[in-house]
Amino acid sequence: MVAEGYPVATTARVMQISRQAIYRTPKRPAASRRPVTDPVDRAIVEVAKDNPIDGYRMVWALTRRKLGIAVNRKRVLPVMREQRLIQRRGPHEPRRRRPGFFQVTRPDELWHLDMTSIWVAEHGWCYLNAAIDCCTREIVGWSLELRCRAVEACELIEETPRPGRSLPSARARHG
Repeated sequence: MVAEGYPVATTARVMQISRQAIYRTPKRPAASRRPVTDPVDRAIVEVAKDNPIDGYRMVWALTRRKLGIAVNRKRVLPVMREQRLIQRRGPHEPRRRRPGFFQVTRPDELWHLDMTSIWVAEHGWCYLNAAIDCCTREIVGWSLELRCRAVEACELIEETPRPGRSLPSARARHG
């Protein structure tokens, strides 16, 4: 109807569609997969098929390791798209755990160290270091110092009592 000269707005209203639907151009048909002939592209496809849950960056790293030569990361993504090897992750799929993840099952297994600065009228800024048990979230040791250095943090850890270990005496610590 628009091609015959009727206004776009009137045509859309009569047909009960949005004007955007009239202006929208149809999508191109999906391109067919071309055969992979290059040895590097073949290696990319093999690695991607062997590791179907990995993204293009991991496939890139594994391909470089497999071939022993430098492979451009920008080459991996188009090859994987062409061969339809890019996997979209949904929110329901579990993510891989990062290195450094700790499963704390009992007290005194893992501590975190926290530091904050506090204004004290007589001394100015002082620093409070606290050792926190990750299982019970209790403060197992603390120190208030005028300086905030690694030495003070290490002393806090060494002086905090642990089960089965007594505190060193003051004489043994300082002399």
